[in-house]
Order: sequence, then C-alpha cells, then structure tokens
Amino acid sequence: MHLSAKQALLGSALLLAALPLPANENGSGSGVAAAQRAYVKCPGINSVPMTSDAEQALPLAQVATLACGDAVIVVTDNEGYTALVRTADGKQGYVARMYLTAAVPPSKPKPAAPEAPPVNATPQNGVVRWSSGAAGCDAFQSHGRLVESATANGITVQVALQDTGWKFLATVAISNHSGQSVYVLPSLMTLDELKPSLRNLPEQNPAKLAHSEANHQLFRDEANAQPSHSAVISYSGRFTSLSDVSYRTSTVQDFTAPSAETASAHTMALKDVNLASGKKTAGTLWYARDANAHELSLRLSIGDLIFDFPFSFEQKK
Repeated sequence: MHLSAKQALLGSALLLAALPLPANENGSGSGVAAAQRAYVKCPGINSVPMTSDAEQALPLAQVATLACGDAVIVVTDNEGYTALVRTADGKQGYVARMYLTAAVPPSKPKPAAPEAPPVNATPQNGVVRWSSGAAGCDAFQSHGRLVESATANGITVQVALQDTGWKFLATVAISNHSGQSVYVLPSLMTLDELKPSLRNLPEQNPAKLAHSEANHQLFRDEANAQPSHSAVISYSGRFTSLSDVSYRTSTVQDFTAPSAETASAHTMALKDVNLASGKKTAGTLWYARDANAHELSLRLSIGDLIFDFPFSFEQKK
C-alpha cells in the first residue's frame, strides 16, 4: 500500500509522540519549556509544518512552514504530541515537539564574497605597455624586488628585472583567466636596451649557464630595476616618484616566486607551455648584461598580445 508524504510524516510523529523531548547539549532536562525560546530541527527533512490544530490531522491545516534553525517562542507545551509556538513575525500555531529543541543550532558560515573581476588594461594595436597608475597596471615589492604587473583580456603578466653583476635576470609569472588556452613561449620574449644604446640584449641559454664557472654569481643581486621615468606617469597624467611606485601597497596577488641561491638556472627557467585557462606558470629568463644600460624594455608575447614592461637602472650606484 502506498503512503502519501503527509501520511508518512504523521505515522513517524505518532511513533515518537510518547517520547520526552530530547535534552539540550548542556543536559538541562527537557528540550524546551513554555514561554521560552526554542529552535526548529529537521532530522532528514528540509522544513517543518506549523498547523492551526494541535492534532495535526490530515489534511494538514497548515499555517506556515518553518525552516531548519528558525527560532520560535513556546507559548504552551502540555508535553503532548505538539506544542503551541509563535514565530518571529507573530504567526502562531502547533509544531510537533519532536521538531523542537533548546539547543542553539550552529551558525551558518557566511558565503564567500565573490572574487572581484580583474581590471583589464586596454591594448593598443595588440600591445599592452605597463604604465604606473593606468588601468590594469600595478607594481609591488616581492622578496626585495620591484614587480610590474599588467592584466589584459584576463591574462596577468608579472615581471621583475635584476642585475646580478654578470647577467640580467628576469623573473616572469603568467596567470591565465582568459577562458581559453594561450601559448607561453620564452623564445618570443626579448630584452631591449633603449638607453644609452638601442640594441637587443641576447637571451642566454639556462642549460649552459648552469654549467658555467660563474654559476655561483647567477643569483647575486647587485641592483633591482625600477620603472622607467617615462612610464612613471599616473593615469591622471601626474608624475609619481619611483619611490612611491616601488613601495606602495597593492591588492594584486603575487604570482612570482623568490630566486633560490641553491637552485640551478636550468631548473628555474621559464618553460614552453600551452597554458590552460585557470592555470599559471612562472620561471626565469637570462639576458646578456650591459653595465651601462639605463633604460630597458622587456617584451613578452602571450597569446595574441605583447606585454611591454619598461625598466630602469638609473638609480643604481
């Protein structure tokens, strides 16, 4: 014989009607008392009916539906099958005592705030040039290095440039949230000297560097590059000092990793990868050093965009 949901609920209630209300967590006897606060509990169900009649005869004369954890005031409790309760909005009716408890339900965790979408820079002819204060551009200190960060089309690229006294070391990190895969090809990333000479600084093979007699100098830090003066112009057009750019606080997540003196250049090198959306990658690039270089441009081809990061060693002693 098939039982309806209401008949099953009534049958379960009748089996438990003669049982005393469970004690609360502090073991203080009866679960609820008249004129006291109680809470709705829902063992195996999503809500509890409140009816206008104490017997809760079928069909149910339902006044309201109470959610799990709702607080009510017990108006009358004769320790029968039901208790008369009043809700926070003033509704009054009967609820099966088995669904009431004096134990305070655990607080529900607050839903996490949705992550703010990244601010995107606007590419000009397929090029995103970092500029202090511009939309999608930021700068922050990470492990003693100045990191320039630029986001466009959901792709965030972060770079730092250091002078080791032997080679130029570029630390690069890419985070892809574009919704599609993008190719990261280190061979398409270049470092150009702009001043005092205009020339390309050749990329260095990390495998050969790892076996070089000068390997112990690879991660020695003589100077950290700063943004070029030409790029230290805020979005409103006002000049900002290099110091302000270097040490201001930033809410941008740091994707770069610190250079380890014990790691090899080959191990830390940025690798070729078809970077899926939602993934990130990081590594290092090495370039020939010019001790007289003042202004440089690090250009990275990511997907169908070119990210251009201006740097300067003008402040080094």
